Amino acid sequence: MKYTIPVLALALTATLGGCAAGVRKAASATPVLVEEAEAILDNGTYSLSWRTTGTNAPVDIFVSGTPDGAAALQIANDVTEGKLTWTPAEDPTGRTYFVVRPEAGEPYMTAVRLLPLEGGRNFRDLGGYETANGQHVKWGRLFRSGTMTRLTDEDYDYLASIGISTVLDLRTSQERTAEPTNWLAGDIDYVTFADPAEDDANPLSVVFASPDVTPEDVRSTMTSLYAGILDQQKPAYRALFRDLSDEDTPLAFNCSAGKDRTGVGAALILSALGVPRETVVSDYALSEQLVDYSAEFQLSENAAAEDDGPYAYLRQLPSELVAPLMRSDPAYIESVLDHIDAEYGSVENYIINELGVDEIRLQKIRQSLLE
Repeated sequence: MKYTIPVLALALTATLGGCAAGVRKAASATPVLVEEAEAILDNGTYSLSWRTTGTNAPVDIFVSGTPDGAAALQIANDVTEGKLTWTPAEDPTGRTYFVVRPEAGEPYMTAVRLLPLEGGRNFRDLGGYETANGQHVKWGRLFRSGTMTRLTDEDYDYLASIGISTVLDLRTSQERTAEPTNWLAGDIDYVTFADPAEDDANPLSVVFASPDVTPEDVRSTMTSLYAGILDQQKPAYRALFRDLSDEDTPLAFNCSAGKDRTGVGAALILSALGVPRETVVSDYALSEQLVDYSAEFQLSENAAAEDDGPYAYLRQLPSELVAPLMRSDPAYIESVLDHIDAEYGSVENYIINELGVDEIRLQKIRQSLLE
């Protein structure tokens, strides 16, 4: 399986120099910064590339199984090409974090964003994103995902190394019954929520009932509906921010596709942490690049689909009308952020006024998740 995920390099705290064996301190007054990095995992081999402020600046490369860089193993030194291929001697059973250390500069960390899970759906790390003030979201603390029902024993071995303590499932009771989560990676606080009130006049149902419906009609309806996720999922988002302020991390939250309800939740968190809107939108749009939803929901003509499966209703619709539902169109999340700005002035005001997170708790979340 191949995972190609562009990621922002993450500046490690000064403690890495003391706790990671062999990581040397800067030796020059002229710092060299790692501006960006990319990690690719293909059939057990990692490819790492990076760009520094100094042309051909030599760097040392370390790997660690934990996001604090502890017990880091040096795998290369004085590399100047800006790229490296590395195959572990043994298949790692858990997460691999790469530390890029310039000779004259602070160490930076990166990792493959999409977790390499055989049965995962859009299960990815929200770490590494840079905030407007130059801080970064910590790796290994916050994960977003779609349904987890197909996770394998090997997947759970991998997840066990992360130490996830809390899973918030944003799905309805019917969705949870159809695709249950049977967590096998240690004890967790598994949180579910009451079903939202049903709307008899569902706008999508009305649109699909029209004989003249077009894909653009569906896209327009999706865009207008997205702001409604805020009210529909308010209890879940309140709990999400409560758990983050209580430092119940590492934490994962999920819905079915891992792009709509989960996407709005991720946008709220990243915005609250000070990640620029452009990056927030990019993270949201990443879902359709990482997941073939047509295959996941068995929508192709050759798929051996179950007539009574959880996505059977989608197969009753013309494929061109289903396509907008499968997208993580930037316009969808932009509509939510525009709505929040118009109604509350900012995401922070929305979180304080509607989710009950006071300034003290919000600051605690930032202290916990940023470095």
